[in-house]
Amino acid sequence: MVYKFKPGSRLKSDPQTAGEICAELAANDNLTAKALVDMSRPPDAPLHRDFEWNDTVAAERYREDQARYIIRCIIKVEEEQAPVRAFFNIDRAEPEYKRIDLILKSEDDTAKLLKTAMLELQAIRKKYSQLKQLAPVFNAIDQMTFDAAAS
Repeated sequence: MVYKFKPGSRLKSDPQTAGEICAELAANDNLTAKALVDMSRPPDAPLHRDFEWNDTVAAERYREDQARYIIRCIIKVEEEQAPVRAFFNIDRAEPEYKRIDLILKSEDDTAKLLKTAMLELQAIRKKYSQLKQLAPVFNAIDQMTFDAAAS
């Protein structure tokens, strides 16, 4: 088996080594985040440098991750409409969230959100490509990609 990291990942370790470590943990029914952290704790562990071991820095990053989770969980509810997510990050280079109603008022921001949505759909397609039951969904994604490119 050949392992690689997804494009754009910021990991420092060798992807083959990381994949083999995860495969070994999985073979023992123990591929959990905790098990991987514990295995990477020794300074000479192959994946050690991909973790933040300074507890002050790690705690702050964790709180920022919790803040992003809070933002992503907020939905807006309007009468007689399905609830929708209230805030979106439309520019990955500048991690700032915007209100959906303001995004939809801007042609440029709407295009950015659509591009993000299409990238996420393609990622889902890659992630679950082996599930033949989802072929109709993937075909619809392909059609949307074509339609978006045409507009």
